Amino acid sequence: MLRRFLIITLCAATIIACQTKDDSLYEGGLERFEVSLSRTNLLRGEVAMRFSAPTEFQIEYWERADSDLSSLQQTNHYKGNGVVRKTLLFLKPNTEYACRIRYDNGLLSDVKYFKTQPIQSITQMPSLNTDEIKEPLAGYLLFYNWRPGYLFLSDTKGTILWYEPVSEGLSVANYDAKTQHFYLLTTPTGVDKFAYNSNKVKVIDLFGKVLWETDLTTLPQMKGRTAHHECRPLPDGGVALVTYVDKPFDLTARGGTASETVKGDGYVILDKNGKFVSAWDCFGTLNPADDPDIMNTKGDWLHANSFNYDSEGNYYMTFNAPSELWKIDARTGKVLYRVGKKGTIVPPASGIANGMHCANPQAPDDVLVLDNARAGTSIGTRALRYKVNATSQTVEVTLNCEIPKEMSSGNRSNVQLFGKDMLLFASTVKSLILFTDRSPKAKILRSISLGEPFYRVEYIPEIRY
Repeated sequence: MLRRFLIITLCAATIIACQTKDDSLYEGGLERFEVSLSRTNLLRGEVAMRFSAPTEFQIEYWERADSDLSSLQQTNHYKGNGVVRKTLLFLKPNTEYACRIRYDNGLLSDVKYFKTQPIQSITQMPSLNTDEIKEPLAGYLLFYNWRPGYLFLSDTKGTILWYEPVSEGLSVANYDAKTQHFYLLTTPTGVDKFAYNSNKVKVIDLFGKVLWETDLTTLPQMKGRTAHHECRPLPDGGVALVTYVDKPFDLTARGGTASETVKGDGYVILDKNGKFVSAWDCFGTLNPADDPDIMNTKGDWLHANSFNYDSEGNYYMTFNAPSELWKIDARTGKVLYRVGKKGTIVPPASGIANGMHCANPQAPDDVLVLDNARAGTSIGTRALRYKVNATSQTVEVTLNCEIPKEMSSGNRSNVQLFGKDMLLFASTVKSLILFTDRSPKAKILRSISLGEPFYRVEYIPEIRY
């Protein structure tokens, strides 16, 4: 029955496989194995094995054309008995692979082959524009598109190695290295300015399995709120969402009515099962009625666009309209400071942002942010690093690194420290991923064009499965 099943599976998956021995048993606990291309994903291989007794094993696979095995990948060690199936990940498109089983403390099976398919039908392939980086850079780049929704992992040169379709559309994705899970904001509802508004949170694993999902419209606590721009995994397995918060205010003193709706911002915390935990909003810190321009900005007053946390558990948010970084006490909701031109802590003139995105704490009070190149400004997109002294209420700008104006993005995007002396920029409007040095006028070390819109890029140093 197993052999019949394997033959059917291999034919249906258009396998290219080769046996180098007959169907007699292997030495040790492995009886036989087959490998084929997944029927549901063009960049995944499926390995079916049968063991005669509990056996520790590991799957090894590499590009067939690679004679020195420099592309060798190995799965984690597993223990199997009877029929066992495993999925191979991180395969290049349109490439023939070799596969074998290492088992029983060093025994090797024969080698079998399969070939992945092109994926141009899924996405426009990224292209490597410039590259001055000589040494290999391990790890993966996470990026995604909106509609149709696809989540991608590429190598650091832009070759796509993994993808997962998100049929309902994908606004935002974040990766949790601890669990190797992806946290997604799905089912986009908005267009234009509110294109990243979403109705659902979904958590999936590396194999696309949905671990949990929550329809936010069913949560009473989301009344008057809309999730957008962030779904940050938390250390306890929960998730933080940036949300719009609609609240009525008396704006008669500003030329409005006694019940004007102001669209402010806040966050919502869900637990590891997607249940509501807590919520916060900006209105406990700032009163819209105090803003002389509120009648012009009440439809999107502050526009928060990121949420993150530090090693002490405190929260950081960026607000694009006033270009401010806020630190928030996670226990009390008190805003501890606001870094910006009109904030409680004002940076030196050279470090004042004009379109802030992407709070990325390196340590408590040490935060990397992105300063977008808004229309009308003469400078390009920048990475700014703020070192805050909360006692003296001062801030030092320890990094100010600007990419060329022609490569800059007027909105969205993010930046991340990379290695000891590089930065990784997502320039969304220009559909570019950039590796740069950290000089004031950044040198472009590697440029990858995605050829289609995306939101952010995230570097993931290692994934083991």
